[in-house]
Amino acid sequence: MMKSRLAILAATVAASSLSTMAQAADWTEVLVTTGDTQAVAMAEGRQVMTYFATGGIALIAGEKMVSGGPYECAGMIDAGTDGMALVLSCATTDSDGDQVYSEVARGKDSDMPSGQGVYAYTGGTGKWEGFTANCTYEVNYTPGGQVVEFGHCTGDALPPPLN
Repeated sequence: MMKSRLAILAATVAASSLSTMAQAADWTEVLVTTGDTQAVAMAEGRQVMTYFATGGIALIAGEKMVSGGPYECAGMIDAGTDGMALVLSCATTDSDGDQVYSEVARGKDSDMPSGQGVYAYTGGTGKWEGFTANCTYEVNYTPGGQVVEFGHCTGDALPPPLN
């Protein structure tokens, strides 16, 4: 009797884990950004900068690739010999006019290499209401001043344009 209860419990936990795993969604994002910084030089080589950028995003899952829409980001960068801190807030507008919001936060104590980091989707309007996901990114700088960012994201669901 005890063995059958343990078997039922194990099967229930396994089925629950599978359904949770099936709900997770992974996708790739490619962002092309043009940005501008305004810097204030501080003591000991430190610079504090405001940052504003605009660009466009492509969302990719499997064989499907769609436009995520244009976006704007604004924030602050604090860079010095002791590392770099970065705080950015972004709003992306899809083809229906709905918006999704994302946040980038990186402390000077981050162990990630320069040009890499994490960001999170924090909800939005319309079809994006309640949408959350976590992403890792890597940026590549082009000779023309644009930045190409590759992100890998995981959330409970694919972004609405990929559905």
